[in-house]
Amino acid sequence: MSVEPSVRSQAIRDLIRPWEVADLWETTNQPVLWHQSTAEKVAAWLKQQFERHELFYARDPPGIDMWCPPSATRLRRCGDCEDHSILAASLIEAGSRIVPSVAVGTYCKEDVCLGHAWVEGIDEHGWFLLEATTGDLFRSGRPARYRLDQLLSRTGRFAM
Repeated sequence: MSVEPSVRSQAIRDLIRPWEVADLWETTNQPVLWHQSTAEKVAAWLKQQFERHELFYARDPPGIDMWCPPSATRLRRCGDCEDHSILAASLIEAGSRIVPSVAVGTYCKEDVCLGHAWVEGIDEHGWFLLEATTGDLFRSGRPARYRLDQLLSRTGRFAM
């Protein structure tokens, strides 16, 4: 079962919840990081969480596409690409006036393309793509392996 585009749009509006992660912003906004942009701070936080094994990637059960709010991902300490993207987008909103988008599309590696989600937006240093399952941050354009179908934000849907 996959999530239909109109349902995705409503899900993102309902699931990006900056208030559920506002307390985390203190850990991403330490004086040593003040020179970094909002996306860079969130990327560094994600990398740290994965390195410390405080956050894990976990697939949804076969045949189920379940999207979780940030509080559930935090409680479980794991999630798939949509869950990590929703968490990251919520954290970006919690610490700034930036309205990030959860990008839904495909990720291609060699000859295999799979459904995927990541975060895109514009922060103090310009456009970014944040790979929420690793904390990798891209600035110079969307890498070719990321193929966008939809940009979804808490304020509405942006088709590409």
